[in-house]
This record gives sequence, structure tokens and C-alpha cells, in this order.
Amino acid sequence: MKKLLYGIPFLIFWIMVNLTTGWAQQAIGPRMVLKEKYFDAKQVKEDEIIEHTFNVLNKGDRPLEIKRVSPG
Repeated sequence: MKKLLYGIPFLIFWIMVNLTTGWAQQAIGPRMVLKEKYFDAKQVKEDEIIEHTFNVLNKGDRPLEIKRVSPG
């Protein structure tokens, strides 16, 4: 019974510490946001050139560097 009485306050303290430190930590660095993630070109004729622009926003607090792009 004594272990239970000592364990409950410790558990409450542990939960409070983890909740408050979790809220205080914010992710720092670049954060890329795309308004549209996909583009469907529908049917494309042979030798037809398709162009599309994706608008990329940086909502982070550091510079965003795009080092590699993989077209699908």
C-alpha cells in the first residue's frame, strides 16, 4: 500500500514533466510546404512538352535547400 501511495505522486510528476517539456520543444529548421503535391498531366501526345510549376514555401526558421528532385 505504501508503494502505491509513493508511486502515484511520482507518476503524476513524471507525466507533468513530459507534457511541459514536449510543448516547449518546437522543431527548428526548414519546413517545406507545397500547396499541391501532385500534378496530373492527363493524356500527353508523343513529343509534346509539358510544363508545370510547383510553388514551394519555407515555413521554417532556417534556409531551405532543395538538393535533389525525383520526377515520378
